Amino acid sequence: MGLVQRAIEAAGVPTVSVTMLPEMTRKVGVPRAVRVGFPLGHPFGFPGEALPQRRILSEMARLAADARAPGTLLDLGVGGDSAEACAACSPRPGPPSGE
Repeated sequence: MGLVQRAIEAAGVPTVSVTMLPEMTRKVGVPRAVRVGFPLGHPFGFPGEALPQRRILSEMARLAADARAPGTLLDLGVGGDSAEACAACSPRPGPPSGE
């Protein structure tokens, strides 16, 4: 993603990515990123949790407008491991056995 972001930035369009792996994000060298503490696969949190999703989007827009230094990484302090809140993460019962 960092390579794509740098190409878009070179065309004059600011970009911001969401990361759950800030160490990797720093190595890739994205221009701007926000860090969240959700599990992989849930960069904006869990379904039905509109408040943190709005905050993430709002902070991304602010960072795109305000951050001037390349490599800016903003830790939003949101997240948590509540995969039980996500129906897509819950184990699904398998087919009945024996037949």
